[in-house]
Amino acid sequence: MANWHSIIAVHGLNPRSKKDADHAWDTWRTPSGPAGRLWLRDDLPQHIPNSRIFLYQYNATAVYGRDRATFVDKANELLEGIRVEREDAESRPILFLGHSMGGLLIKQALINAHNNPNYTPIKHATNGLAFFATPHHGGDGKLVSLGSLAAKIATTTGFQKGDDVLEVLKQGSIFSDIMQEHFRHQLEKYNIVSFWGGFDNVSPLVVPRASARLNMPGDRENVVKLDADHSTVCKFGPTESDQDNLKLVRSNIKELYKKALHHSELDAVPVPDGSESKVDVELQARLAALQGSHA
Repeated sequence: MANWHSIIAVHGLNPRSKKDADHAWDTWRTPSGPAGRLWLRDDLPQHIPNSRIFLYQYNATAVYGRDRATFVDKANELLEGIRVEREDAESRPILFLGHSMGGLLIKQALINAHNNPNYTPIKHATNGLAFFATPHHGGDGKLVSLGSLAAKIATTTGFQKGDDVLEVLKQGSIFSDIMQEHFRHQLEKYNIVSFWGGFDNVSPLVVPRASARLNMPGDRENVVKLDADHSTVCKFGPTESDQDNLKLVRSNIKELYKKALHHSELDAVPVPDGSESKVDVELQARLAALQGSHA
């Protein structure tokens, strides 16, 4: 008997000029395009046995450019995609990976799952969270709000002053204090790795260390600096620096995997005969399994 893991990767805000499907892939691969190396497919399955790895594809502009109700609804869409994919194996352990504001969508989804019996099995099965440059708090203490920091992220992806998305993010209403407070009460349940990029072409950093960490005790959250900027913190090419980053990321995800294996509340799920790590890439406005090639 062995636990068959689900690893679900959620991207953040996509540039105005980029299609949702392309961004769901290019967030995690370099160079961009079908020929790029996607470490979630090409590297990680060799090190995380018995896993199904998914990319979640969604219209990020609609999520972050509307209102809080839309944000909450989109988090439910993520949960529904996961529920449908896991109908026959609800206890299968889940590890979430979130880049930038995709990490905020994961947090909202887990809050929703706590309050909705249809999705509580997803919350119970979730043991590990890996955040890549996710802005959990505003920068510089109280001087910069989370909404302002989210708007700064949007400008790095090509959104211009006056754009509706920027204005909504600046208001910060979709990332309410209520969301932060509700998630705070769940924190002790999860093992967390918070990666942050220590190199950016802007000063100060897009998401500084203080914002990228949840301030949990060291045995619950590992905060890891990568030699990368906000965009490249979760994609890894052949350069020595990228490979060093990949080793750090892979090692920490393996630790999350090991802790999930020993999580007392999770029941073992039989692994199908002859199965190896399986990559399914496409939880579109549902889940996208990382399998085969993407045109």
